[in-house]
Amino acid sequence: MGRKTVDKKRYVDEAVKEKYTIKLMIYFQNNGITNISMSGLANEMGISKTTLYNHFKSKEEMVECAINYKLNNIKEYQSVLENITLPYTERYRKSMLFFCVQTFDLSSLILTQIENDYPTVWKKVRVFIRNVMQDLISYYEIGIEIGVFKKDANPLLLSLNDQQFFDLLANNNILKRNKIEVLEAFNHHFRIKFKGLIV
Repeated sequence: MGRKTVDKKRYVDEAVKEKYTIKLMIYFQNNGITNISMSGLANEMGISKTTLYNHFKSKEEMVECAINYKLNNIKEYQSVLENITLPYTERYRKSMLFFCVQTFDLSSLILTQIENDYPTVWKKVRVFIRNVMQDLISYYEIGIEIGVFKKDANPLLLSLNDQQFFDLLANNNILKRNKIEVLEAFNHHFRIKFKGLIV
């Protein structure tokens, strides 16, 4: 007879779990998420493996919590993009600059590892990306409708252009190798994009 699985009672303090989640995200950004050593991870965080497992049932839950935390932070771009007190193009500039700074440390390596090893988490990332693209399409459609942008602009193509830029940022080694800061890259993208778009 096999050993019965015992559902251990966990004593999870949500504030402490969030603190560990932030540390996990930093660890993953620096080390990736493939071949995670629980001992190494616990040691890096300055806690025991038991404490780690008390707050997270598995490595997958750790990855999921860290990515959820990061996506929720990035999602704050929406409040600026929808802020009607700002000039229309300023809404894009501020919200997408925030988006770019927040996503810069989510490298293409981490995203590839999530796609390959954690399909459930990857599905959440894909939904998030789709929602960002839909937000941008809506932004461009409204901008055309209210006369801020040229009538012949294509909202889908404009949002795909943004997606290409975000993909470049995810491959952050190119920028680092060429000593280009995120702010410099974004300002270039913004200037070139809006130069031909604004009425």
